[in-house]
Amino acid sequence: MVFFKRFIDNIGDSRKLNSDSDAIFTLSSAYISLETRLNLISTGRCGICIKKADPDVNFNELKQSIENLLDASKKTDLKLSYGVNIDEYHGLLWLVIDVRTIEDSVACVTVIGEILEQKGSVIQLKYAVFEFGKKGSKHQPYYLTYDYELDKFYPFVPIIGRQKVRNSREEMNMMRAVSKDKLPFEEDASKWDPIWHLPF
Repeated sequence: MVFFKRFIDNIGDSRKLNSDSDAIFTLSSAYISLETRLNLISTGRCGICIKKADPDVNFNELKQSIENLLDASKKTDLKLSYGVNIDEYHGLLWLVIDVRTIEDSVACVTVIGEILEQKGSVIQLKYAVFEFGKKGSKHQPYYLTYDYELDKFYPFVPIIGRQKVRNSREEMNMMRAVSKDKLPFEEDASKWDPIWHLPF
């Protein structure tokens, strides 16, 4: 992906990708199994959840840093829109990105995660969430969540119209669809932490 290299070059970061990035990058090929087996396609929407590891962290300053970083994408072929949501009560910051393809989503999350990890001990990367939907339907979202602590993916399918109820059958279908791919998947369903009220 030429645009991916150009994105990295233009923001001045040429470091070797770490294990988190390697894991996330596998989604750029594994998603084909979701499309062929479950008729799921990427909506182009993804998000990164960041938690304060230091209570003195100023999220407004971090927000500005992220916006400056994403503005650098204008130097590439990458077309994106984004929003930054701050939840001071829970000490969380959500970066929500809209792009055209799953490859673009993976590139954005990979590069931004790498840059944010330079913040060291003051913040903690919690989740990267990728949104999918059934072809021809825009009502029911399907999510693949990457847990940075587990270094693995897991599915999340909330049932629309029912408060905090998830579709376990569809989640298992998602897991089985990619079980033979190289995507690192958390097989212990008790660790599939539901992220309710996603700011998507």
